[in-house]
Amino acid sequence: MNFVFNPFTLVSFAAVAAMMAFALYNAKKRDDRLQTNGVRARGVVVRNKIKWGRTIVVRPIIRFETREGRTIEALYEHGVALAVPRYPEGSTVAVLYDPVNPHDFSIIAADRQYI
Repeated sequence: MNFVFNPFTLVSFAAVAAMMAFALYNAKKRDDRLQTNGVRARGVVVRNKIKWGRTIVVRPIIRFETREGRTIEALYEHGVALAVPRYPEGSTVAVLYDPVNPHDFSIIAADRQYI
């Protein structure tokens, strides 16, 4: 079996790898910012939003109160989306939110480094 070098394949692989590295870098930067400046709050999973397509994606909608007493209800769009709800409706979760923009929050999971 002879190996034939295909430059298009190499360029495509490099482009996908660069996009993945950029996405991981941005996620890490966001997590670091929330760890440094974020405020903890207790939230409740109001419901799970199901997105139908070639794959089924379930993301939780979380309601929590800021330290100023403002109620935030938002879709959690970060982290890994699964076809099965990770957080059942009505369950309590800990969140870490940006005090400047409380809609930018993360669910604090037990496997996260700041727990």
